[in-house]
Amino acid sequence: MGAGVYVHIPFCARKCSYCDFCTVRYDPALIDEYHRSLKREIEMYSISETVETLYFGGGSPSLYPVELLNDLLVHLNSSLRTEIREATIEVNPWELERERLLEWRKMGFSRVSVGVQSSEKSILKICKRPVPSDLTERLLMSRDIFDNLNLDFILGLPREAESNVRANLELIGAIGPDHVSYYVFDSDHETELMSQVHDAIIELPDPEILERLHDLVLESLGKMGYKRYEISSWAMDDRECLHNLKYWRNEQYLGFGLSAGGHFDWKRYVNTGDLNHYHDLIGRNIVPVSEFNQNTVIQELFETLFMGLRLTEGVDLSRKGYPKELLDLLISRIRLYLGEYLSPDNGIVALNESGMDFSRSVFQKLLDIKEEMEIAFST
Repeated sequence: MGAGVYVHIPFCARKCSYCDFCTVRYDPALIDEYHRSLKREIEMYSISETVETLYFGGGSPSLYPVELLNDLLVHLNSSLRTEIREATIEVNPWELERERLLEWRKMGFSRVSVGVQSSEKSILKICKRPVPSDLTERLLMSRDIFDNLNLDFILGLPREAESNVRANLELIGAIGPDHVSYYVFDSDHETELMSQVHDAIIELPDPEILERLHDLVLESLGKMGYKRYEISSWAMDDRECLHNLKYWRNEQYLGFGLSAGGHFDWKRYVNTGDLNHYHDLIGRNIVPVSEFNQNTVIQELFETLFMGLRLTEGVDLSRKGYPKELLDLLISRIRLYLGEYLSPDNGIVALNESGMDFSRSVFQKLLDIKEEMEIAFST
């Protein structure tokens, strides 16, 4: 099984109010130094697996100069053993220009992921995310140039209503992307938008309305021929995101750049999110890691479970090589506490339809089971 590589390009033209990702205001003066540090960080790592997926995220990787993007791809191919099956670049709609699209395809990107978020301009204005007036034309052009296109949407932003959700679905039908990500807005993070909510400046939609709108999304995407394969992801046949599947199956991947994370050989790490500290550490030939953990067998087991339960296929724990005694206790606890949401069968654990709808509660209960098992196996 091959590995994945994630590259974080933090630069953005502006900060959307709902965003909690590590971003830096775009400044040409910062680009060259970041590029040099990124290449040096890549040289610090070596893994035995062949890299088969690349994912450039951010931030707005589409703002990064095309010649530097190409240089990074060349550097990755020369520093690591690669047989790339899928290379994704995240794109802001403003950078959907024919010349850029053709350049990205020419240099080796095979998949474009566009952050649409909503087709309703008034919603995006609240979120400080202006959108081009010719968005549909830009998306159609992307569809013509790339044969693997993803569109991202967010459900639950301020002023969300059935009319704009239907408009989003109509846009999906008109463009015909291979993949759709439709996330429910996560209000748990500290963002500018949530500060405005807490200060009663703006309101989020009523949860009951969101539940009905979510059902509309599920029903409509199914009728269009999309298959839901993950809690927030739908794909046409054989167009699942191969890179994201590595996360959800808890496979091996490296993360490069500011705040990027990796997982290999039961090790998990996250890079610093401070740009100056990142440059300083790399300048001293030190990996820029701020968080590191060598997983125990129980930690690795539950990470596999938490990630894999996002997939409709679930997790086949019997093929992961975990001790039988550990798996037997886990399955017994799942049947006892979560039987109505999970369907453990011969080592395969999967969320049923009810579990998909109440996944947050399921994951919270799994944390309790994890704590119980850690106590049981520490004695």
